Amino acid sequence: MKPLASLTIGSKKLFFSAAASVLLGFSGCSLPDMKVSESFQQEATVMPVVGRSAFRLSLGKEKGFGFGAYRLEDISRGWTRRTDLGNLIQVTEAYQKYSFGLRDTVQGKTVDVQAAAMLNAVTAQAYGWSADLNKQREFLQVAFRSPESGDWRLALADPGNFMERRNFTGKLTNGTYEIEVLPLYRWEGKSLPSGTALGYEFSRDGQVLASVQTVNNGKVWFRNTLSPDLRLVLASACGSLLLYNKLDENNQ
Repeated sequence: MKPLASLTIGSKKLFFSAAASVLLGFSGCSLPDMKVSESFQQEATVMPVVGRSAFRLSLGKEKGFGFGAYRLEDISRGWTRRTDLGNLIQVTEAYQKYSFGLRDTVQGKTVDVQAAAMLNAVTAQAYGWSADLNKQREFLQVAFRSPESGDWRLALADPGNFMERRNFTGKLTNGTYEIEVLPLYRWEGKSLPSGTALGYEFSRDGQVLASVQTVNNGKVWFRNTLSPDLRLVLASACGSLLLYNKLDENNQ
C-alpha cells in the first residue's frame, strides 16, 4: 500500500472522502434525524434505509441496500458497467463517478442510474441547463431512464455549506416535468443548523413531493399521492444522493 504522502491529490481526496464516511457512520447512532416539516410528514410515508454500509468506497463494487419497495443493486464506483445513456459530463473532470440499478420490487422494473460529480469547475452543462459555477464548489449530475416517462436528469450545483445556501441550485427534470431540489440543514429538535446538508427536498409548485436524509443510516419520505412512475423517478434520484460522497469542508 502506498504511503499517504505519495498519493496524488485526487487519490487523497478519495481517501479522505471515504474516511469521512466511516467517521460519520460511527457517529450516526448518536445524531438526531433531519428535520422534515410536520405538514409534509402527515401526507407522506417514511421508509428507513436498510443495509446501507457506513463505509462507501471510492472505486469498485459496493454492497446493495434498500428502502421501502426499492433496492439498489450492482453498485459500482467508476462506471464499470456500460449503459446507453452516454456521457453525462466531461468525465475527465469528474472526481467521482458511480452507477447502480434501482429495482422496484412491486412493479418489477429496474432503472439503470449513472452519476458523476465535478469539483471547482467554472461552468457545466446539464440536460439543457448551463450552470455558472463561480459560487459553487461541487456539481453533481445524475442520469437515468424511466420506462414510462423517458430520460431524466438530476443536477445539483452546491456551494458546500450552510452560510452560502442561497447559491445552491438543483433540479430534476425530463425536459417537460421539472422538480426543484433544495438542501436541508436542520436537525430534529435542535435550533442550530448543520454546516453541511443533511439531505434534500424535492418539490413542485410549492408542494413537497419527497425528501431524503443522507446522514445516519438514511431515510426517504414519499408523498402518499405520487403516481407509481413518479415514485420510481424520485426513488432513483434519492438512491443517487444516498450514494453521493460529498466532500467535507476540510477536503476542498
